[in-house]
Amino acid sequence: MAAIRQYRAERHSTLLPKAWILSSGNPMDDLRTTRLAQALGIDYDTKQASRTWLPPTAHRHLTNLRTIFHAAPSGPLHYVRETTGNDLPSIAIAASAETLPALLEIKHRTQNQTVSVFMGLPDTKLSKIDVLVLSRLDQMKLRHLGPARANLENSVSTMLPISGATAMELVGDKQEGGSSLAVCIGSGIEPSGFQLLSQDIDMLAEGMMHVPRPTTIRILLSSAMHRGIKSMVESRLIGKLQAPHADSNGTEYSPMAIEVLDYALPGQPSPDGVLATASRVVATADDIPSVALAVALRRPVYIAGEERTSHVLRNYYRVLDTSNLVRRFYPNGSRYSYMLLSDITGEIDEFSAIRDHEPWAAYDAQADLDTVAAFVRQRYNMLG
Repeated sequence: MAAIRQYRAERHSTLLPKAWILSSGNPMDDLRTTRLAQALGIDYDTKQASRTWLPPTAHRHLTNLRTIFHAAPSGPLHYVRETTGNDLPSIAIAASAETLPALLEIKHRTQNQTVSVFMGLPDTKLSKIDVLVLSRLDQMKLRHLGPARANLENSVSTMLPISGATAMELVGDKQEGGSSLAVCIGSGIEPSGFQLLSQDIDMLAEGMMHVPRPTTIRILLSSAMHRGIKSMVESRLIGKLQAPHADSNGTEYSPMAIEVLDYALPGQPSPDGVLATASRVVATADDIPSVALAVALRRPVYIAGEERTSHVLRNYYRVLDTSNLVRRFYPNGSRYSYMLLSDITGEIDEFSAIRDHEPWAAYDAQADLDTVAAFVRQRYNMLG
């Protein structure tokens, strides 16, 4: 065994001076990992991770067993498609549970010489990853487990998850010309404090009846959306709005022209391009990636279902709200109209008509990306 390990260490003493982006096919994850690789200023390749159904811990044990029985380090990688152990990268970047086994396997093959970067909280020992890129929400989750867990020397944090967006001009409340609305619906659950229920879809549908009718409406369905949630969205939201419909007060509305973008299907436009052309973005409370992307693009962002968030997620949205990055989706005229404050002195935001709002803040996503890239370079130099 000692001879095997020595041979493997010698074999990988020099790695390719490039990064591998480990992809699961999720366009949001691919966007953010690609932007980080570009910010690092090194060559990179995108590698497709093999789909697997076992937890990362099980894969780690399987990788150890395969090392014992298959000593050749140049053999095919089990969790990266059409790739062998020859010419492994200096840096590997992953951003999802589906790509985590591939990241751990690469580290194992190179005897920890490859610098591993994971965006988010991995389902493995945090010390197994060289660089953890955490959002404020991730930090709040760790702090909930104990103060010591929130102070990790291998982590760098930003307010919002790195989204991969390029900052645009800030869009204010007053918009001229044709308007467009993007409605982003997440997977259906955010473990930190929200589960999308039928009542949330009904509330979203009614809210859309009361906003000023936009020229175009695009509904973006997450690639991770559960089939049951998708069926509910199709029947209770899309089908309802595309037919003549009425709100809870009996007011009738004509059908809306809606374009549905299902990111579980191939051939969809890049989500950053879709949100960049939107006048406003409405996102369900579970869709943190879309919220981060829209805020980074400096679109006005409204959260549907925020009133039902709980625990850590509720506190996180409170931080974003007080930072003037998001607002609750309470359209004027909807069932939340009773919350309309009588002492509003400014112009009412038709999408969030519950109080006077301070001006939208301009989030500096590029500064976040530069900070993360600098930290990765620092860790790379230290570990290399």
